[in-house]
Amino acid sequence: MKRYFNFTLIAAILLTFLSQSSCKKGWLDVNYNPQQLTDNVVTPDLLLPPLLLECAALPPDFEILSMWLGYWAAPTLGTNQSLTNYTDVVTGSIASSSVPILEQKSADLGQEFYLGIAKVVRALMWSRCVDKLNFVPYTEAYNPAILHPKYDNGQPIYDDLIKQLTEASGLIKNADVTKNLKITISDIMFHGDKTKWLQFINTLKLRLLIHQANRPDRAAYIAAEIQVIKDQGSGFLPMGVEGAVNPGWIISTAVNPYFGLYSSHNIRGGARGDIYTGITSPDMAHANEYGLNMLKSDNDPRIGFIYSSTDNVKPASGAEPFPQPAPSNFRGSRFGLSFSSFQYPYQNRVYLSAVGGSRNIDVVTPASSGIIKGNNMDSWIITSVENAFLQAEAVFRGWLPGDAEQAYQTAIKASFRWLNLGGNAATPALSDAVFNAWYSSQVNNQRVNWTTAPDKYKLIMYQKYIGLNGIDPIETWTDYRRNGRFPDVPVSADPTRIANTVPIRFMYTPREILTNMVEIKKLGEINAFTDKIWWMP
Repeated sequence: MKRYFNFTLIAAILLTFLSQSSCKKGWLDVNYNPQQLTDNVVTPDLLLPPLLLECAALPPDFEILSMWLGYWAAPTLGTNQSLTNYTDVVTGSIASSSVPILEQKSADLGQEFYLGIAKVVRALMWSRCVDKLNFVPYTEAYNPAILHPKYDNGQPIYDDLIKQLTEASGLIKNADVTKNLKITISDIMFHGDKTKWLQFINTLKLRLLIHQANRPDRAAYIAAEIQVIKDQGSGFLPMGVEGAVNPGWIISTAVNPYFGLYSSHNIRGGARGDIYTGITSPDMAHANEYGLNMLKSDNDPRIGFIYSSTDNVKPASGAEPFPQPAPSNFRGSRFGLSFSSFQYPYQNRVYLSAVGGSRNIDVVTPASSGIIKGNNMDSWIITSVENAFLQAEAVFRGWLPGDAEQAYQTAIKASFRWLNLGGNAATPALSDAVFNAWYSSQVNNQRVNWTTAPDKYKLIMYQKYIGLNGIDPIETWTDYRRNGRFPDVPVSADPTRIANTVPIRFMYTPREILTNMVEIKKLGEINAFTDKIWWMP
């Protein structure tokens, strides 16, 4: 019997690729019907692009964690909702079923570059599943003969993923590019650049090792794997090089998903919403007072790049539900707080700060700055910001050679560059100059200055928290949990919340509980506030 796979996303990417003249030839025969693809004829070059896009996807988790972690707060969210009171917030436990298909097809065809990338995708997707749920059905999920797969503990899964990444390095390094058909086109991240893939693998490895850094019993394992990275020899992605994908976003076909979901000035579509509450994803992508006030308190010049100034200026006499420090053109909401729009008429979208760069509604240019840089910007998987902070922590811990203070400053510079504070992405020294001027002015600020700060590790984590604002709340959540709930983000203001701490894991979906109840019951009673992910100390 033929097995048909869901190629809706492949078809969408195909349309995007074929709409650009540079990709009309060589990627896919325009007369080929993707709906007829079966396991007998599908090839790695068709499977890879949608999988890479899925690695950069923005599930509802992104919005949930952005609000839980103090970055965003929807002004109209209200109270007594699962998001605000922490009840039964769920996520899926299984990575895309296309992963083993890509692995098998690549192996069968002797296309080792594709096989190596497939293993990287496996590590990206499954590590995120573990980070959210800890117990996931890794070893049996893809076996069609097993209807009720068992749930594996996160630690052996992580160990296997690290092993898969080591194998991926060898496959990619030794691959004959000419045998990996259309790799420069279907690889929508690095276009068949071996060096960048090897550096990305090392960067991803470092992420997974950093996650478990606060487990003393993992020290010897980590040291051995750090040595593997050093011996591999490619290093990490250089400063300014992003682990990001772009199939060719264009307005006539599809805009960048982040732009579509979160730009408050987007008129091109792509947002999602709740049909019951009427709240949309752009509503959610507005400033939380906590994250906003951190930037205000340090006179941080990134404030106008992580957040946007308000569309309308609130009258000075307008009522406030809580104090809002200057400057008055940057205002936030309090997550979980319910208020009367009659009493507080200026606590709505046009009087609150949206995500940074929301006014960039055209294509990306060197002058584009902020988080949203345009409707065709890249979709990131691992940014240069996270990469730099991972290395800064590794240097601080003595895992990598280098000066810890310099690595710390380099990480913040990476944030300034990524947001393009200098106004010309082609000249990153302009952003460096903005950083240098600000850093020099903060000589007595223990939240910024290395010499002044009493706890260097917390300083790195504090600035990493700021650097990932609006970029990757899932990694921030991981840092928050592995570091004993640091920084101390406020809990939801919803009086119906069921706990006074932010959850440390998600719950399984009702569908998964229904279809795999026997195996889930074996895990015992699950508590979202006390059941740790394996890498938590």
